Amino acid sequence: MRVVVVGAGIGGMTAALALARDGHDVWVLERAPGVSPLGAGLQVSANARRVLAHLGLGEVFRAIATEPSRIVVRRWEDDSMIGEAPLTGVHDAKFGHAFANVSRNDLAGILADAAVAMPNIDVRFGVMVNAIDRSGERTVVRCSDGAFEADVVIGADGIHSVVRSVVAGADNPRFSGWAAFRAQVPRDRVGHLPVETTNRVGPGAHVVSYFIGRNRSHLNLVFIAPESEWKGESWTEPTSLDSLRNAFVGWSPQLQELIDAVEEPVYRWALYDREPLATWCDGPVALLGDAAHPMLPFMAQGACQAIEDAAVLARCLEGVDPEERSVARALMTYESTRMDRATRIQGGSYFNRIVFHYPDGEEQVARDAMFGADGWSSATDWVYEHDALTTPLVS
Repeated sequence: MRVVVVGAGIGGMTAALALARDGHDVWVLERAPGVSPLGAGLQVSANARRVLAHLGLGEVFRAIATEPSRIVVRRWEDDSMIGEAPLTGVHDAKFGHAFANVSRNDLAGILADAAVAMPNIDVRFGVMVNAIDRSGERTVVRCSDGAFEADVVIGADGIHSVVRSVVAGADNPRFSGWAAFRAQVPRDRVGHLPVETTNRVGPGAHVVSYFIGRNRSHLNLVFIAPESEWKGESWTEPTSLDSLRNAFVGWSPQLQELIDAVEEPVYRWALYDREPLATWCDGPVALLGDAAHPMLPFMAQGACQAIEDAAVLARCLEGVDPEERSVARALMTYESTRMDRATRIQGGSYFNRIVFHYPDGEEQVARDAMFGADGWSSATDWVYEHDALTTPLVS
């Protein structure tokens, strides 16, 4: 079949590779002029890594990945440890693949390289999709520089998705009340730190840090801080190191040392999601990743869920007749198989915006006790053990 994927992000490129491997001809249309440099770091757990391995990317992924020894939760004011979840020899043993941290650019790069090597994938950057036209016998994607006829159209164009409005009508993004400062520290300034993923939690804010890049070139830092409203036109804007310092006055001396080591520029991102949709599909048009289920980053599963979507989508379209009703049925199977899981994770991420940010008091003490409990590291096993390559398809 002829498939148009709108969006060349992690989900869109993974979908293109999975579909092309099954023999479909795939066009990927991306409005940006190239692979986006935004996004910094990603956490890739076994549920997504097994899909990348299945697509033949296991070795190149390993070359860009940092595998932390554990996830640690620390208290905001003194860095005392609240809880830990061992990863080395645990995550890989339980779920088949090691937990990894990567630069988003590196992951996007290996996906793009793999796509370019496929003769039945055509990636076009700098292309703005203006409309999805279903008035004729075939669906036509009308763009700034032409039109593409397709048997299937996949909207993988993120939270700002153009395709989403075609499938589900217009809706507004939901501002979370938080913004993220994103910054990096060169490895030579923090080479003494252990290779682990650290979460510092405090009243109204938290900080995540982990190494990314080839040979752990940088420590990636994400500072989540309250924001009453977002007044800028862009959801991402440069900010100052002083603004970051001021947002975390009184936090631990260890965190202050990290802030002092930050390499500018520093960016600030508004954190938005959207309400879950009632449907992801309309005839031969379907949504994937953030276009379908944009989520807050508080379960570190946004990219992973897009990768899972891509795997299930390809399975549902394998061997399907290009006749529109057959395609529509296959896409409804994709939706039925994926929606409950993605919506559950989307909801959990939204709930964690409260749990991670309790003020000091009874709720915070109870939360810290949960993080310190022996069973904490098993609480998300249902997320990581999922296998999108074999999970039963739901018609």
